[in-house]
Amino acid sequence: MAELFHTNQSKTILAKFKHKIDGLVPADDFEQQRNSLIRLVISSMENKPEQWDDFCQINIQWIGDQFINRLADEEKELSKERLDNICSMCFRFLFELYLSIKNDLAIEFETARRFVFNNVDSFENTAKEQIEYAIRDMPINIFKAIANSDAIDSLKNFNAISTKAEKLKDEWNLDLAAREARVDSLNKSLSKYENAFNFVGLYQGFDELSVEKKQERDGLLLWLRVLSVLIVSPIIAELIFVYLHLDNIAAVKDGILASIFPTVSLVAISIYYFRVLLFNYKSVKSQLLQIDLRKTLCRFIQNYSEYSSDIKKKDAGSLEKFESIIFSVIVTDDGSLPSTFDGMEQIGKLIKAAKS
Repeated sequence: MAELFHTNQSKTILAKFKHKIDGLVPADDFEQQRNSLIRLVISSMENKPEQWDDFCQINIQWIGDQFINRLADEEKELSKERLDNICSMCFRFLFELYLSIKNDLAIEFETARRFVFNNVDSFENTAKEQIEYAIRDMPINIFKAIANSDAIDSLKNFNAISTKAEKLKDEWNLDLAAREARVDSLNKSLSKYENAFNFVGLYQGFDELSVEKKQERDGLLLWLRVLSVLIVSPIIAELIFVYLHLDNIAAVKDGILASIFPTVSLVAISIYYFRVLLFNYKSVKSQLLQIDLRKTLCRFIQNYSEYSSDIKKKDAGSLEKFESIIFSVIVTDDGSLPSTFDGMEQIGKLIKAAKS
């Protein structure tokens, strides 16, 4: 929107010209009322510039700069012709204001408008033509300018725009529905992934425990092999010693008898520890089987929990067996564990046999 009267330059020009009008001495009643009209309009433009800028856009575009320049021209004399032309311009602005506002003009403005209507012939020719144009043709031109403005074009295209808006709304609704369906699908998937992740974490814990138990099993197996060799080694050594001294067996009889006791003791102790290690080895293998069972159950628990929900409605304890296995302690069977004195009893029997 173009601004003409709200600028500081225009306000200064309007104020100066108002003082000039106040200093004039009218020759007759017509000039007195004409000067009063000019002063009334210019004073209102100075005091309420926003009103004139808002409601007189057409004449601002057509004669706005020309009007301000005529008021600012101090070289020309304020002759009747010049004042009539300025009055005709003021009338054009006043008449556009009259056409633009909803309410009637103030009484003083209405009186000024009627003065011009009733005294058209008293103005000079150029001013008279401007006034007649303002009364006869300017309303039509203003209506034409408004009718062809962008705002009216938007109103003309309202139906097309409305149809397009409805189409866009339908497309957005479809897109929104698709996105909501997608979000719901992702939400369900995330719920499944969350449950799956929890069971993966449980499976991973069992797997780490399984690795530890396998290392323990391999260590026990190694020591079983070492003890197997240790058990057999003293006996083989005795046999080799006897074989090498078969020719003079009587001479080494005392040495053989002396070595029998520590050899038998070493073998008995080795057998005892072999039995302990063998029991632990079997226990670790049993634990590995239990861990593998838990790992296997973790693989199908997701689907199992889904279809078991219907079963639990009929039987609340349908998952108790599963939970009792999954969360039970990994146990060992110590029923056949050798006692601490088993080896000592065997050694005692051997000593009694040797003495007899």
